[in-house]
Amino acid sequence: MVQQQGFLAPPAVTILATGRGQASRSGVRRAPLAPGCYVFRDAEGAVLYIGKSIALRQRLASYFASPGKLDRKTRAMVGHAREVEWHTVGSEVEALILESQLIKAHLPPYNVQGREYPHYTFIRFTAVDGFPYLEVCDVVDADGAVYYGPFWGRRSAEQTLEFVNRLFHLRRCSGPLPAPAAGAACFYAQVRRCSAPCLGRVTREAYGHGMQSADELLRGDIGRLISRLERERDVAAEGLRFEQAGELHQIVQALQSLRSKRGHLRSAAGTLNFLVVVRQGDGGRAEVLAFSAARLQGQVNVSACLEGGDRASLERFVLTHYPTQRPLAIDHDELDQMHVVAEWLARRGRRAVYLPLPDGPLGPGDARQAVHAVAQALAGAPD
Repeated sequence: MVQQQGFLAPPAVTILATGRGQASRSGVRRAPLAPGCYVFRDAEGAVLYIGKSIALRQRLASYFASPGKLDRKTRAMVGHAREVEWHTVGSEVEALILESQLIKAHLPPYNVQGREYPHYTFIRFTAVDGFPYLEVCDVVDADGAVYYGPFWGRRSAEQTLEFVNRLFHLRRCSGPLPAPAAGAACFYAQVRRCSAPCLGRVTREAYGHGMQSADELLRGDIGRLISRLERERDVAAEGLRFEQAGELHQIVQALQSLRSKRGHLRSAAGTLNFLVVVRQGDGGRAEVLAFSAARLQGQVNVSACLEGGDRASLERFVLTHYPTQRPLAIDHDELDQMHVVAEWLARRGRRAVYLPLPDGPLGPGDARQAVHAVAQALAGAPD
């Protein structure tokens, strides 16, 4: 049924109800006072404009209440429209996701923004020959690898990768380790930017230690990484290993400078599970949304003080939406969903509380801890 209502692909969110009416003041009175998307069509059924609202009836009525107050472009669109359809969803963020999907599918002439997919890039952790390496990529495949990001634009990812490789002397070559050419070192090894595992200059244990540090940095654990490296620096100094202590001190200084400039790096995309708690306007209810790799998995509405069976319902909700950890392939639509969710969270500000979760699968104990975190967030959330 949803496909027949004009979707070119299965919708990214659950459609609760659909409806349609004439593009007139009386025709939109049947639209619900609920969040969702609306689609204006011309006499031939072509899509003219797609929008979203947290209260469909009010938004649609505004197009016909005072036409003279509309800007010229909107007035022209309404003049060409003959029919409007609406799709009801469960929340504001779902309406945003659905709107973005529909705009990119239909490319309506009166929608200027949101017609193109965001250009995201990732850093991929590739394990080969016991000496892994990092590389920039544009897609996330279902191969079980760890992906860091997304980064906005390839240049941002490449700059981050260059910083990490330089800091921890990781190899720049991809694929299996190259055979040494009569003991000749590559350029990066000659300038001490690569530990040269192909020449046997570093053990797997020492190289793995650098990869662990790179992983912590790319996951955003920069504070913990600095603390660990400071301890190692002090131990090296006490053991009179001054060259090692000096190298560690330089790394710590570089990380402290990075932290002061950038705040934090993005987490690994393939393991990013979190809840978002949003107190509703009246303060008595709250919405809890489940995300995995920044993709909306589901939502539940609870009382702000978690009364009655809300705690048990919330535990079941968490267990239902994080039952397993599976390799995640992320396509363009899901990348777009990441972008929509990130912008929505930024607009919500302090009213949206972000609660990270462990990597799945989650057990009953994890679910209880998540519910406790929700309760604490609601107790401190602004009205």
